[in-house]
Amino acid sequence: MRLAAPHPLLLALTAGFLNGYAFVFGGEAALVANVPLLWALRAPRAVHSAAFAALLGGVVGFLGGVHIYGILDYGWFLFWGFSLYTASQMVLYALLLRHLWGRTRPLVDVLLPAAVWTLTEWLRTIGPLCMPASYVGCIADVPALRPLLALAPFTGGLGVSFVVALVQSVLFHGLIAGPSHRRATLFAAGVAGIALAFGFIVPPSLGDTPVRVAGVQGGLPNTAYDAARADPAASRDVVRTYATLSEQAYRSGAELVVWPETAVRLPVTEVPALAAMLFPPADAPGVTLIAGLPRRVAEGDERNSALVIAPGGRILDVYDKVRLVPGHEALYTPGVVWRPVETPVGRVGVLICLESVYPEVGRALTLGGAELLAVISNDAGFGRSPIARHMTNRAIVQAVENGRWVLRVGQAGISTLIDPAGRTASTLNLFEHGLVTGTARRRTDLTPYTRFGDWFMGVVAVGLAIALVSVRRRAGRRQPAG
Repeated sequence: MRLAAPHPLLLALTAGFLNGYAFVFGGEAALVANVPLLWALRAPRAVHSAAFAALLGGVVGFLGGVHIYGILDYGWFLFWGFSLYTASQMVLYALLLRHLWGRTRPLVDVLLPAAVWTLTEWLRTIGPLCMPASYVGCIADVPALRPLLALAPFTGGLGVSFVVALVQSVLFHGLIAGPSHRRATLFAAGVAGIALAFGFIVPPSLGDTPVRVAGVQGGLPNTAYDAARADPAASRDVVRTYATLSEQAYRSGAELVVWPETAVRLPVTEVPALAAMLFPPADAPGVTLIAGLPRRVAEGDERNSALVIAPGGRILDVYDKVRLVPGHEALYTPGVVWRPVETPVGRVGVLICLESVYPEVGRALTLGGAELLAVISNDAGFGRSPIARHMTNRAIVQAVENGRWVLRVGQAGISTLIDPAGRTASTLNLFEHGLVTGTARRRTDLTPYTRFGDWFMGVVAVGLAIALVSVRRRAGRRQPAG
């Protein structure tokens, strides 16, 4: 017996809040987030009006975007832009479902919400102004769902998001849609169960060559850096914080020490006294520092950089951030290419802040020979907003997709060491100061995702194209001859 649906707008509001909650608070909510929207789209008034279906999707996406309130610290333009961008994704999701849903075989009906969601999630990774957001990022830190991450080395994060969206469809068709899709729903539930079991059956390799690492988290708010621009005493406090923690890291036995993005916003490489305080001393052999620093190349040419520094302050290599935050990093010149840096402990792929959100960056660095990955970030601008949690989850996705250990170091947090199975260790939370220490392992093999990229999206796209052709053929057969 089919349940009577509440008003579609009420269902859309519920789905919007669930999507926002899943994105920044509790990833478990992703498993049910779009179920109310699916219910709304099958309500009679939505079925007969494309405009109304688009409105329902827009409401869901806009509310999901509004939940990312931490972006407000980077300006209202980015906040509203992200919210409207998210709304546009959900408008497309709703319209595609309205056009295809209920006009094909029951099994296709059950698979469609997952396939369409995967398409719209993939589209969010394309273009210079894209802002990715994903269900795999929502669930990456949920222990009960971590086995799903084992799909990512094969399908990329899109495959994990597909399974999450498939669970939504199974719940809708099993609990709300009625008995007409029972057999197809049971089949889809079996697929989701197999995907979850896969993580227990096929654990990833953790690598074989150990590297002792230490991440330095100053735990400083951005106001400390703002004050340092005007007050020499405040500037000395920033330098003292990193000098003290870095000295502890150099003496801890670490082979690789990593600072966060723009950890010290002074011309350290141009002032010998500062370099002597902050960089590995000559009497600490075997230590290499990757330092997040602003770097002046020429007059009017500044870069957001990661410098590889040997004991005694010698610069071995430099990586310049390629993908800058639109508007917020307008003062910097972008780098040219994603490439790993050469260090005495192997090649390290450095992703600077926003770059860690984009799947293609970690993949390009790993294809370029990176044996470890390091994410250096300044999330202090988000304050205590839980968006920092989602940014950390994106680093977890980079680790499992590419089969690499990742040391994530945030200026204010969250800093952690991540293994290729997505497990975290030695974590420092927001605005704590200290060291993240542990042993990572170098890997040189490539996962299928790293080798072949978004092949899974190609499979989904072909399936959607076949469904679209099938719907049009059926519609043509139903029309009377002219």
